[in-house]
Amino acid sequence: MKASHFLLIMLAATIIAAPLWLSPYHVSFFVTTFMSVALAVSWNLFSGMTGYISLGHGLFFGIGAYAFAVATAIFGLAPSVGLVLSATVPALVALTLGFVLLTARMRIAYFAIIMLGFNEIAKTIVANVKSIGSSYGLTLPPLTNRFFAYYFLFALALATTCFAFAVHKSRWGYGLKAIVADEIAAETTGVGTVAHKLAMFAASAVFIGLTGAIVAWNWSYVDPYMAFDLATSFNMLVMAVFGGFGTVIGPVLGGVVMSLASEILSTNLPQFHAIIFGVLVIVLMIWCPGGIIQAFEIVRGKWTHRARAGVSGVIQ
Repeated sequence: MKASHFLLIMLAATIIAAPLWLSPYHVSFFVTTFMSVALAVSWNLFSGMTGYISLGHGLFFGIGAYAFAVATAIFGLAPSVGLVLSATVPALVALTLGFVLLTARMRIAYFAIIMLGFNEIAKTIVANVKSIGSSYGLTLPPLTNRFFAYYFLFALALATTCFAFAVHKSRWGYGLKAIVADEIAAETTGVGTVAHKLAMFAASAVFIGLTGAIVAWNWSYVDPYMAFDLATSFNMLVMAVFGGFGTVIGPVLGGVVMSLASEILSTNLPQFHAIIFGVLVIVLMIWCPGGIIQAFEIVRGKWTHRARAGVSGVIQ
């Protein structure tokens, strides 16, 4: 067994056992972190791997949350059925929207704005439908296991990352890279650009919808303004870009680092944490547009150069 594989297994085992000795505060922090990783990686599944930036992926978060809430709170269905619906309904919506938007070779800027608009349209519609609580929202049955959200979101973040890694290393992934490089050229060489984009759009929606359902269930409440909050969409984008747009590990690092930084700053500097956090993100984006991954490569390159220089000096 490779050392890296052994370390990953030990890390996973530590995370699984951690709630046994962690305080409720720290469990809550890890729940937020796992949610952030799942959202960042899910957003990157589509936008990072196709080049189509979405500013409205929070749409699927809200749909997943409401699909679960309506199934369990209104129709009284089992939570397992609600979770299936929270994955299925966003996927169907993504396929429908994708068939209309992605087959038209729409410019990326237009696609981003249109997705933002759909998020706001969904929020307005849900806020005005009385049968699903309108603007007052819905109260969900509480979680019976206090660690359920912790373990489910950890498993979801892990599954999303593994799925992204599998796609990245597959023939399908090479087709996606071709789309990012030049979509027209990719199509002329036989890459099914529409099928690739639709599949990743739906896959992204599935993972984000499940995340929305678990977050709503963990809070025991959902309303349109929480479910379709624009901040959710922008946070996905920022975390993925902060970590490393288009990479597999980048969004994971982005979700972890930004969750940790936000928690530290909001706890110690509650009046200024948003400003400081924004400045930190801007500085990194200017210095390293490729995010944390690029910063790591720069540092590693410098250390490698120094090591080689030192060896050369010893030899001479």
